[in-house]
Amino acid sequence: MYLTAAASISHQPTFQNPGFSSALSALRRDSDIQHPDYARFIPVKETRRMNDILKMAITCSADCLQQAGLEQPEAIIVGTSMGCNHFTKAFLDKIFEANGGLISPTAFMLSTHNTIAGQISLFLGNRSHNMTHTHNSLSFEQALIDAELCLLDGARHVLVGAADEMENDLYDIYTRLNNPDLYVTCGASFFILSTEKPETPAVQLLGVDSCGLTDDLPSQIRAFLARHNRAPETVEQVLYSSSCAATAQALHQVFNPEQLIDFQPETGVYYTNSAVALHLGMDQIKHGNVTGSVLICNNLIPENLGLMLIQ
Repeated sequence: MYLTAAASISHQPTFQNPGFSSALSALRRDSDIQHPDYARFIPVKETRRMNDILKMAITCSADCLQQAGLEQPEAIIVGTSMGCNHFTKAFLDKIFEANGGLISPTAFMLSTHNTIAGQISLFLGNRSHNMTHTHNSLSFEQALIDAELCLLDGARHVLVGAADEMENDLYDIYTRLNNPDLYVTCGASFFILSTEKPETPAVQLLGVDSCGLTDDLPSQIRAFLARHNRAPETVEQVLYSSSCAATAQALHQVFNPEQLIDFQPETGVYYTNSAVALHLGMDQIKHGNVTGSVLICNNLIPENLGLMLIQ
């Protein structure tokens, strides 16, 4: 299976910028998301009714289809942990203000987690398989597994991605992180996953897995690599995320220090940041100095483990 297109909007210059992996810089507290000109992809009249997460997701989706030369995907699959937080807060505020009275259903309809996938479908006029996965920090990995299943079931091209926005009134993630060196961010990353090998060089997705209640990180990583005929020392680069020191200690039991890169100082922290890490790994293979395989290890929540292997 091949990743034939990728698009990310993040706090780094990732959007429509091949080779961005060589231009990354450590985030600062005042770093802001780098929004593109959404009017190039979405009519201005429609953007006025969208919040940032919808504009990011739709723009990345449209860009992926342009890159792959596709009019329509055969499935749209989105992973999101927090959904449309700003609409959720607006809906709760309206309930409070109504004091038991009637309120418009619009805020509720837009606050559901499947709003993102639904809005992409409406924008593209797509009536194919449409699914949203909400599994906390493993939402993107579950979406990618669903995309693989669609391809195994006969689809040729699947649009799959992840998006989460920053909202600290409902969820004080800064306090939960308890790490002054990590910053809460947001972003959207989308991909075209295909069974057809393109004419231009493409990154191959060798495997993806996720599990909860993990208690033996080294054994599970070794088992995952063995299933895909890889030994730890043959992986050229390991992009990992974590919120505790124990993860780094566990990874050092499996890999050499020169293989390990914590991607969070550049991407920041949000529950589906493993999606932008996948794009980062792809860019390093296609435009950087990585010639072998890359493992993305998502252990942002200590009891959860997401793994993606590409080459």
